[in-house]
Amino acid sequence: MLSKYRLAFQDPRARAFSSAGFVARLPISMVGIGILMFVEHARGSYALAGSVFAIGALANSIGGPVTSRLVDKFGQSKVLPWQIATVVTTSSILIFIIPSDLPSYLIFVIHSIGGFCAPSIGALVRARWTALLVSGPLLITAFSVESLIDEIIFVIGPAVAAFTSVEIHPAAPQLIGMACLVGGGIWLLSLKATEPKVNFESKKHGKPVAFQFGLPWLVGIHFFAGVFFGAVETTVIAFSDFADAAVFAGVILAMWSIGSLTGGLIYGSIDFKMPLSKQLGLLGALLVPPALALPFVNSIWQLALLSVLAGFGVAPLLIAAASMAQQRAGDGRTTEAISSMYSGIGLGFAFAAAGAGLLIDNHGTEWAFFIGSMASLAITLLALVARKSLETPVGSQ
Repeated sequence: MLSKYRLAFQDPRARAFSSAGFVARLPISMVGIGILMFVEHARGSYALAGSVFAIGALANSIGGPVTSRLVDKFGQSKVLPWQIATVVTTSSILIFIIPSDLPSYLIFVIHSIGGFCAPSIGALVRARWTALLVSGPLLITAFSVESLIDEIIFVIGPAVAAFTSVEIHPAAPQLIGMACLVGGGIWLLSLKATEPKVNFESKKHGKPVAFQFGLPWLVGIHFFAGVFFGAVETTVIAFSDFADAAVFAGVILAMWSIGSLTGGLIYGSIDFKMPLSKQLGLLGALLVPPALALPFVNSIWQLALLSVLAGFGVAPLLIAAASMAQQRAGDGRTTEAISSMYSGIGLGFAFAAAGAGLLIDNHGTEWAFFIGSMASLAITLLALVARKSLETPVGSQ
């Protein structure tokens, strides 16, 4: 089962950039939850906290493809340093603004700047894999590796964020996240041998890759995946808080990621004969039963169990979608294509986090979980509707 993973990592250069990417993107699972808990602790409102959470995700969903397109045009070593510097600066300012008496709109402004400029480390690493392996079954395995790393991050990060925010200081997740981004980013930048070549041809294409090659369907699937994640993640934190078990929020989110990690490990080790376009619909359907049950949970342990079951289909779905995006966009625009998928997630996450926060404050967690339930149905429906378009050869579209 693990032989394909060994083949993908037999090149020491791959081990190096994948490890650097792991460190650099550890913040993705800590900073969001950390900022939500920090704002709620300092300002006393889940609606405000969810909105701040959402504005960062929204800004990143807009800025991600823009900055990633710059990366494809000018190279990782030219763009990534100023992205890291901007994120560190804005995060440092937020640590002082959030607990102060300064108006809330300043939090939104600063957080949106940081979100817009935040690097899509996962896309940068996947672009390096594409440059190293070009294409074929091993590239799907490599993308599976990166999705598994994402899930490991989401096992570690939420628990660390929740624990350090409650037990050490509300700003601790932000400080840890900055350290990881700087350290991992410098490490990644030092690995010049695997940096993808600058795509001069992309300068001739004015149209964003997200609007070509059938990718709008994949962005849509990622959007509803983001709605699912945003609603569930925000509501899990509130559910745990209302149950006087706030420190368990990270544990439950980690269990979600353990389920996804397991599903992704199995998926990446199998050579499926079924087309990726057909796999998307079936993988989306795996999310539906546990997602529909979420509004009816009444204990932490029920929520933990459903989180594992719901998570099982998450990584395979995102691996299949990312692999299809890379295939259809071509090697020279991989960073922009993958980042556009992340932007779909970020946009959905933004709306869902804000909406869930409002519902939690006014109606409780049941209705907030319902957003995630409906999103799982939308993912499956969209994947089924998109199948024909995604099976059409790129050149004929």
